[in-house]
Parts: sequence; C-alpha cells; structure tokens
Amino acid sequence: LLLSAGGVGAQSMDDFVISPENAQQTLNRAEISVGTAEQIAKHCAEWARERGVRAAIIVLGPSGNIVYAYRMDGLNPVNVDTAILKAESVLYMRTTTQNMVDRYGANMRGTFYHLEQFPHAGGLPIMVGDQLIGAIGIGGAGGGRTDEECAHDAMTAVIGPQPPLPPLE
Repeated sequence: LLLSAGGVGAQSMDDFVISPENAQQTLNRAEISVGTAEQIAKHCAEWARERGVRAAIIVLGPSGNIVYAYRMDGLNPVNVDTAILKAESVLYMRTTTQNMVDRYGANMRGTFYHLEQFPHAGGLPIMVGDQLIGAIGIGGAGGGRTDEECAHDAMTAVIGPQPPLPPLE
C-alpha cells in the first residue's frame, strides 16, 4: 500500500516540520512541528463541531511522542485512549488503521491487541509528499469513517493533499 500523496510539488517540508536547530537535538528533521499539529487538531475540532460530534485528537511524531493532544468537552476517557492507540498503530504498521481492518479483518483483532495495536478506523499517517512526518488518531468523532474524515479534512486543509482515504470494503 502506497501512502504517497502523489503529485504534491507545492508542499515544502520546511513549512510543517521542526526547525533545523531543533532537529540537531532530536536528530530527526522529518518530525511534525507543534504549530502544524495544533492547526490540524483545531481544524478537526471545528469540523467535528459543525457536525454535532466531539473528538479527541492526538498527533504523534514519527518516534511515537505526543506532539499535540486536544480533547473536546464531553468526551469519556476511552475516546482519548482510542485516539492514542490509533495514532500509535499507524506508526507501527505504516498505514491507516482502516487499511489494517480491511487487510486483516475483525478476526485478527485479537492478534493485534496482543501486539498493542488498535485496528479500528480513525488513525492516519501525516504525509508531506512521500515523507511520514507524524500520525493522527481520532476518537469519538462519530467513529469509523467519520473519525477518518475529520483527520483527513484537517490535514488537507493545513498541509495540502494527503493520500486518499481507503475505500470502504
């Protein structure tokens, strides 16, 4: 499965990742910046509000650290936890959580839980061209495809074209 946004020549990685000075400390330049992560989370939260749902939004850097977390009022702790698990699963499998569900099916969930992965729709890679700069997990925005749409819309608005959402099977 290719995660490339393809044909995205206008994107500049420098606009969305940490500064060269900060990269000297982390030894990783291709990490989503806090400012970019915050913009994505706030856009997703507004998307959710417009649809009358609430969301927990977690943005992780490529090494799995939390870059930005946002929880709308009225969510239960499980929504935050599932958002984290979805983003972590994206980093582990290097694909969307919906692709995990489509590929392995519900009968494989027990195996992935043992591996501490969470194959439920709502986790997406954050891409600039062909480079993974982070992962996003959404919990509580209506579940399933709605979680994905919230994240995808926000990333497209802030960064530009992202890989298309996988078709529903």
